[in-house]
Amino acid sequence: MTDWKTAFGGFGNRHILPLKLKWEQMSLRERRLLSVLGGILALYLFQVSVETFLVTPYQQYREEEHSLKSDIFQALALSREIRQSQEKIRERSRTLAEDRGGFSLISYLEQEADRTHIRSAVTQMTPRALPPDGNYHTTLVSIRIEKVDLPHILVFLARLERSRHLIRITRITLERRFDQHRLLDVRIDVQSIQSS
Repeated sequence: MTDWKTAFGGFGNRHILPLKLKWEQMSLRERRLLSVLGGILALYLFQVSVETFLVTPYQQYREEEHSLKSDIFQALALSREIRQSQEKIRERSRTLAEDRGGFSLISYLEQEADRTHIRSAVTQMTPRALPPDGNYHTTLVSIRIEKVDLPHILVFLARLERSRHLIRITRITLERRFDQHRLLDVRIDVQSIQSS
């Protein structure tokens, strides 16, 4: 215990005593100036410690919270997309089940041509079975329509695009007739998908 007191007393005599003597030798003005500088230094150290121990962790917490919120919103958007995709899959599965064995693409195209008043302009329908894809078989029908105006073709195509059956238009070729410029010759490839 005595060694500790001796060591501490030696440190005080060596470092603190000279500072005390210098303080007593300073004028009142110098002491005030030094007190102001000490106060500024103390405020600066206080500010640094507040930023280090309070502000920086709070900012990190806020950034983590923002990142977490962003991740949650992305997860919600992804969940919504998954539900929409599942609903589309269910809808397509119902359509496939309804069409199973009872859907003819050629008959459907003939009905739509009748409804859009271009049945008399249809000159050719060529069906072709494509290689099966898993549990589904695909049929392609090339339909040729001659001497038809653009509004009728657009209505026909719109009806095909809005079909409840699983069909899609894979190719359209439009050629203006040389003898009647307001009429077109059209070739359309339509593909249907059905479960085997």
